[in-house]
Amino acid sequence: MKPNTKPLHVDNATVPFFTHTQDDIEFISFDTSSCVPPEPMINAMLALEKLTSPNIKIVMINHKSPLGLLAKVGHFYDIETEELGDGKLKLVFSYKIGESEKADLSKKSCAG
Repeated sequence: MKPNTKPLHVDNATVPFFTHTQDDIEFISFDTSSCVPPEPMINAMLALEKLTSPNIKIVMINHKSPLGLLAKVGHFYDIETEELGDGKLKLVFSYKIGESEKADLSKKSCAG
């Protein structure tokens, strides 16, 4: 964890959330790698509600690529992925001006 990392309360989250600032960017992070559906989707949607400007990034650690989440919101955000050495996947969601504000984050689970 980064030295200035602090817990962040997120209503209805099922995993702990954390925040830290680096180079004027606020990073909000959470780990759903030990969760089963629909928890990764629910927590990701709660996190994305906090992605309200280009100065914020959401960092999600998951056990695999969250295909349902990416299909639902992928075109509204810039998303970088990185495979971690322990088989987990790190996804970093960034605000996309003109698109992120159009995302419908009201439905917290996937249809499939």
